[in-house]
Formats: sequence, structure tokens, C-alpha cells
Amino acid sequence: MADPASDAAPDAAFALYREGLKKHRAKDYSGAVLCLEQAVATDATLADAWEALGVLCDKLGRVDDAIAATKKLVALKPDEIMAHTNLSRFFMKKGLKEQAEEEQGKARLLGWKQELASGGGHGDAALQQAAPPPSAEPAVPQLVSFLDGSAPAFTPPTAPDPAAAAAVLQKKIAQFEALIAHDANDALSRFTLGRAYLDAGRAADAAAMLEQVVALKPDYTAVYVTLGEAYEKAGKLARALKSWTHGIELAQQKGDLHPRNQMQAHLARLTSAPPSAMP
Repeated sequence: MADPASDAAPDAAFALYREGLKKHRAKDYSGAVLCLEQAVATDATLADAWEALGVLCDKLGRVDDAIAATKKLVALKPDEIMAHTNLSRFFMKKGLKEQAEEEQGKARLLGWKQELASGGGHGDAALQQAAPPPSAEPAVPQLVSFLDGSAPAFTPPTAPDPAAAAAVLQKKIAQFEALIAHDANDALSRFTLGRAYLDAGRAADAAAMLEQVVALKPDYTAVYVTLGEAYEKAGKLARALKSWTHGIELAQQKGDLHPRNQMQAHLARLTSAPPSAMP
């Protein structure tokens, strides 16, 4: 027979959580945190309450408590991008740079995996957008933001600093080299590392890494786009053509139109070159 008290706990916890959101909207952050603490004490599995508690503790300068709450969220929802993003920011505020970068890397990898699962062809772009730098201002939880009616202000993009961009790229390379060192079968990290090698002008390294992705995940059409680009920049045009030709056939079979169109454009560009330029 079910325990009525245990059945009522989730409802009571959610009511406390909603009350915490109301206090947040009224800018009563201390009252909001108190309600959220009561919510997770009533139901320790209420992930949304842990998320909101972490962010609001941070607003009150209670960074250690923010980290503790967000770790609880990560334990409950390890694939939640925002959980790792917020934890990265909180670690950075404590000067824990290594831990911050580790969480940022997890967030970016999760973003890429979600993009891959949805069939998108812009995995690397998704990684870039998935986790802002740890130094950025902490975000309001998505549900709190929705109920509050708030939205981040638009900041016009600034011209990139080449030296800073190069430093970020090198850090990304080191980060993903470390990731694949711990998992020989991590095709997703290898794809991102191959793309980073290519962006850094290391075409031969990119091709070698992307060949490993093909061996691990031969049906992933987007990798053939980037592999062909790596071959082309490495001066191996015949291999580039072969990669794109095979990739187009595979993409056509799977219905992956975006990578198919990319490879068709590459083929059209190369095959219209003067005969002397062809291998």
C-alpha cells in the first residue's frame, strides 16, 4: 500500500518551487532561495528546483552553495547542457579554472551530440553555441526565465581578435585531445578535434583524425564533408573527390539533405576547375 505522505511530497515540493519562482520575480531572492531549499528538502529529485537554487544562490554571492546545488542537478540530469554551463561559470568565479574548463567542455560536447541526434549538419557550430565562456555572466534558469518574462539583452557582435581566436582554438584542441585520450571510441570528440585541426591549418592532422571518425561511425554523413575539405587543403584532391562522392551517395540514402548539398557544391567547384588542376 502506497504511503500517502510520500505521494504528497512531490506535489508539496513543486508548490514550494513555484512559490520560489514567484519570490524571484518579486526580486525577493533570499525568500526564493528559502523556498527552493525547502522544495529540495521535500523532494531531492526535483531537478528544476536544484537548477533555480544554484543560480539564485550565485546571485546572493553564495557561490559554494551554488556549486553544491548545481552538482545535485548534474547528478540528476547529466545530459543537461545548462547544468554544466552554470557549473562551469560558478567554478570560474571560485578561480577553479581547470574544473570550469572541464564542465565547459562537457557542455559543448553535449550540444554537439544533441545536434547529431537531431540529424543536423552543424555539429561544430552547435558546440560553439552550447556553452558560453566560463567568464560570462551566469544565466537565469530556462524555466525561471520563461515565467519571469525576462530575456538576455542583445549584444552586437564585435570584430574577432585574431590572437585571442587562435588561443581559444588551441585551448579547444588541447581540451578535445584530452577527451579522446580517455575514450578511444569517442567519435564525436574526434570529429570536433578534426574540425579544430582544420581550422588551425593542420590539414593532414585533420584528415587523419576524421578518417578515424569514419572508421568508428561510417554512416555519419557530415564527417565526409569535413574530411573532403581536409583532403583538399592537404593537396589530396583525388581523396577529396572520393570522400564527397561516397558521402553524397550515403546522404542521399539517409535523406541528409544539408550535408549532401554541401558535398555536391564542393564537387561542382572542383570538377569545374581546369584539367591541369585535377589529380
